[in-house]
Amino acid sequence: MERKHQDILNVVMSLLFQSKLPKCYWYYVINHVVHVINRIPSIVLKNKSPYEKPHTYFSLKAFGCLCFASTIDVNRSKLDPRARKCVFTGFKPGVKGFVILDIKTREILVSRNIMFSENIFPCNFSNYSEQNQMLSS
Repeated sequence: MERKHQDILNVVMSLLFQSKLPKCYWYYVINHVVHVINRIPSIVLKNKSPYEKPHTYFSLKAFGCLCFASTIDVNRSKLDPRARKCVFTGFKPGVKGFVILDIKTREILVSRNIMFSENIFPCNFSNYSEQNQMLSS
């Protein structure tokens, strides 16, 4: 059991480093890692995932990548933006949606209508004070 925990923490540290997200989002990283691990087929389980049902891997996205979430039509005028610039932070169990972090407001959202840019990682904290400011807000 401790070995599995160590494996999970190693992947968590790698994802935090790659995504450049602050450590305060560790909860979302751990949820994402466990979600992915539970969907990977295992030789021990005769090439089945722990959920033992077929999964498509199209829903798996690069953690911490840039994404654009569609805004709600109801409160939007013609000149308002049609999408919010966000960071992908994982999946919410039991919900057909993605957990995202709004870059501008630092609000955590769940949305289904998202466009991903998996090669761009927008959380780049160039100095320590900028990261501390985000942690305190």
